[in-house]
Amino acid sequence: MIWKITIIIAFCVFTAFSEEIPFDPVRGLVEVPVTIDGHVKGTFGIDTGADRLYIDSIFARKNKLTFVRSTPQRPVVGIDGSSGASFVDVRSLRIGKETLYNLQATAISMDRIIKDKHLGYPNGLLGHDILRRFYVTVNYPARTLKLEMGQPDFMKNKKEKAYRTIRFSTLRHLILVDVTLDDSVTVPMILDYCASYTSLSKPLARRLGLDPIKDKRQTVATMSVSGKVKSSNVPVVVADLSHFKNSLKGANFEGIVGASFLYQHKLTIDYKGKRIYVHEL
Repeated sequence: MIWKITIIIAFCVFTAFSEEIPFDPVRGLVEVPVTIDGHVKGTFGIDTGADRLYIDSIFARKNKLTFVRSTPQRPVVGIDGSSGASFVDVRSLRIGKETLYNLQATAISMDRIIKDKHLGYPNGLLGHDILRRFYVTVNYPARTLKLEMGQPDFMKNKKEKAYRTIRFSTLRHLILVDVTLDDSVTVPMILDYCASYTSLSKPLARRLGLDPIKDKRQTVATMSVSGKVKSSNVPVVVADLSHFKNSLKGANFEGIVGASFLYQHKLTIDYKGKRIYVHEL
């Protein structure tokens, strides 16, 4: 999912992540178990399309997390809807063997933003404000996540370069890559690990000769990112991106690269270097 959020100031203490954390992609998302404030168990998604830490408001209230009294915040805007927002204090957030301290999360009603609810949704999301501090490796085929503050070992081995490099640009917190579809049309798209399907705008669908009906499951014969990573017969849906694009000044993208493409690949995101490393499998 991708949202627009107002800026929140939070103080965080981070330690290095080095272990491989298993995840279950049953919803097409990268979701890992977390522990909040030492005792609240939940499942949070890795969301490269979100700008910071989010918690589902129903989950937060059920587990008696501390809501912060403050002036009303701007609504959170997503592809499929919007939600009111409020702040929650998080004393600690444990992921795997590591713990983050003194965070402030944004509580939202996920059921108002996520349209397809038949498989449910995660209890929260880890967005850019946390992920940008790490090299983020998602190995979909092995179903593991790895977050590293220091340079990963694969980058240190200059003799055996078993990866390809993709440069990306950013729109605020969003990762933008050049995507070629059906070996003929190249457009900028958002790379989003919290989108279960790859979504195309209606104008792009028409250019590709697809049916522009919203939410209809279709297939593109080929899809590649910067010519460095490619898949065939990629499932896609058509989405109305106009409302979301209007919420982002200067937005220029024609779709979202989601799990229906990403699930075949192992990628490492280097936020500081604005590079994606494609691993050989």
